[in-house]
Amino acid sequence: MPLAKGRSAPGRTRVRTAIRLAVAALLTLAPAAAAQRDAFDQMRMLLDTGYYNSAARLNGPDLVARYPDDPEAYYLYARALYLTGDYAGARRQLDRAMELASGDVPAYSQLNALLMAAEGDPQGALRLLQNAFLRTRDYRYAMEWGRVAWQAAQYDTALQAFRMAAETDEGRRQPWPYLDMGRVLMLTGRIEEAIEAFNTAIEVYERYDPGVTGPGSPAYVEAFYRLGEAYEMLGQPDQAEVHYRAARTADPNYLPAISALDRLSRTFD
Repeated sequence: MPLAKGRSAPGRTRVRTAIRLAVAALLTLAPAAAAQRDAFDQMRMLLDTGYYNSAARLNGPDLVARYPDDPEAYYLYARALYLTGDYAGARRQLDRAMELASGDVPAYSQLNALLMAAEGDPQGALRLLQNAFLRTRDYRYAMEWGRVAWQAAQYDTALQAFRMAAETDEGRRQPWPYLDMGRVLMLTGRIEEAIEAFNTAIEVYERYDPGVTGPGSPAYVEAFYRLGEAYEMLGQPDQAEVHYRAARTADPNYLPAISALDRLSRTFD
């Protein structure tokens, strides 16, 4: 049989050998890649489910020791340290992550902003969070932007950020932007507007309620409670009681509503 034009038999043999070696290398790397993926997924799971201390003390140090050239290892470790209140440690790990990363990573910028706020630079934090949101239109960045502005007593900026969060795809299904808007509005004495925001939080939750058993979303429960507070501020204790009871119906163990109802009952007596 004649040889294929343009390539000799030895040439084809070298190609086939190279392919076999590449496949063998991939098969060798596959278990290592799977182990790395599992380690990172476990760390994210710990952070998502609130096991911050374990992530900060055990998994984070192990992750950066095993993958010292991966910026994500340092970022996840930094998140764990931030969530346990170790801001200095979080700063060291995040700085290393940003050194290793190629280009700007919005998630790293978000954590950097939160650390800047904790370190006493809310203005720098707000700029980073606003820019991260404007680049990505990510609900989480808008919510963090609003909360940092709230903590810095920049209430108009906080309200703007929460409104923008509510306009994202995820935010349209979440009660949290409206709950936080209501809380800021109450803080600034805009009670009627706060009532409207709390009612919207309740409506959004009920529209998208997944129907799970047990207490409703913490935002849903708190929205009823905050309505009770708002009506008390307006001098309407009967309406306040109705909404405190609604909060307790949504979560029978919600202590603020229990305390408020007890206080109202003593007032009526």
